[in-house]
Amino acid sequence: MRQQIGVDGRALFLFAGWVAALCFALCFADGAAHAQGASIGDQIAQQDFCNITGSCGHGGGQAAAQRIGPDPCYLAQNAMRPCTSADMKALKPHGVDPNLVGTWEIPMKGGLWVLTINANGTYAFRSNAHGGAQAQAGSFAASNGAWMMKAKTGYADSGNYLYQAPNIFIATGKLGAAAWLRPDLAQAAMGCTVMAQKTANPTILDANLVGTWRLPVKTGNWVLEITADGTYKFHSEARDGAPSHAGVFTASKGQWTLAATTGLPGYTDRGQYLFQTPNIWMANGKLGGAAWIRPCNR
Repeated sequence: MRQQIGVDGRALFLFAGWVAALCFALCFADGAAHAQGASIGDQIAQQDFCNITGSCGHGGGQAAAQRIGPDPCYLAQNAMRPCTSADMKALKPHGVDPNLVGTWEIPMKGGLWVLTINANGTYAFRSNAHGGAQAQAGSFAASNGAWMMKAKTGYADSGNYLYQAPNIFIATGKLGAAAWLRPDLAQAAMGCTVMAQKTANPTILDANLVGTWRLPVKTGNWVLEITADGTYKFHSEARDGAPSHAGVFTASKGQWTLAATTGLPGYTDRGQYLFQTPNIWMANGKLGGAAWIRPCNR
């Protein structure tokens, strides 16, 4: 992965090459997962999405699929696929999602990138990291999973975003994708050291992903342990009933797969991933996009 850090302040998002893969298809078309012939994997994926967001149940009973935004890309019937240019043009964010208001940071070499989003539709960016990214400010809008900005210099960018409660904001843009963190989490990551790992077969398992990862959900954490021999274990510490399972895991060249052999034998998932140093792993799959966090070794 190469960092795109420009001196003209345009590098609000770090990683090139992941934009097309990250149209966050978080919801299914109404009833798709319950349609005749839907796989057990699809049904589990829909229920797990409800568990993550808490948005699908209404006063008990069976969870109902919810739509996020009007864009057809979000109604892709459980398919992670790129947005078309027409889809992107249809996204016209208005106002500012209140979840995004405040200060966000990204750990960089030698310091932090800092993005402040204001409720009045303005933003400011500055960097105290190495690389010379210039400060800038301008207008900002975000709603229905889409964001856009225009600097006072005239530069503009836009893309998809995902707010991951309580303290991560994932966004894609012209230069790729990145996870912005609330200051407490970002500043902790600045002092983070992670022990180097080796894998049994580096061609099929990225050593950066070896370790124990946590994903905050509504009532606790999901825990995913990826081991150097290419196996994984998943369990939930939340009160969501998500079943434990284990099996085979691969990750290489931005693509990951898993195949359960116990707990949910036959269950599979796959998608794109991006490791954001030092301790964040962003991935998409049947549930959409998410950022997993690994504890630091101090």
